[in-house]
Amino acid sequence: VRNWLLAPSNFVAAAAQGCAAGVAAGMGKKPKAAEAPMEAGEGEDAASGVAVAAAGPWVCEGCEQENGPEDAECIACEAPRPAAAPNSGDARFEGYVVGLLLTISPVPGKDKLRVVEVDVGEEKPLKIVTNAGNVKEGSRVVVAKVGAIVNDEPLKKANVGGVPSEGMLCDGAMLGWSGGGAGAVLLPDSFEVGGPPPDARPRTDGK
Repeated sequence: VRNWLLAPSNFVAAAAQGCAAGVAAGMGKKPKAAEAPMEAGEGEDAASGVAVAAAGPWVCEGCEQENGPEDAECIACEAPRPAAAPNSGDARFEGYVVGLLLTISPVPGKDKLRVVEVDVGEEKPLKIVTNAGNVKEGSRVVVAKVGAIVNDEPLKKANVGGVPSEGMLCDGAMLGWSGGGAGAVLLPDSFEVGGPPPDARPRTDGK
């Protein structure tokens, strides 16, 4: 795994709650369907092929009807089951978020290092030292924040080239992606700042 921070080696469902059937019936909702054992492929909506939230009972956000794990849509209002966010169920990617690169500055005396300010959807941007040469202001990147697991170790705040660094810009190998060139991962503008990274390398050619 490439180290785009040049930092030391100290790197980096929700159970749905619902009412009992009797209470639901008293509120004018349909009783929850009997739960059936999950089989291979039931983690997807068979009609659409879209991955759904983690297996288990789920509660409709629109009408608060409790539904069984096998239900691809709400049994009361027929709203579709919410899709799972990319990587949201993978503990390996806790602390990994989409970031928007705001500024780039050189690190004095270090030709290959730059300090970047990255908006990760928090009150203040993070300052990260990187040697990734393919980023520019306005790039959307994947950031491993302090505490995220990298190389089986939690990422710690560190001084890199004499400058405090509060995270790491990720390359594809860190995320388990195949293909792509060297440097930090670059994402299309459609990815929300502060949101989870995709679980596979997205296309950037608009197709």
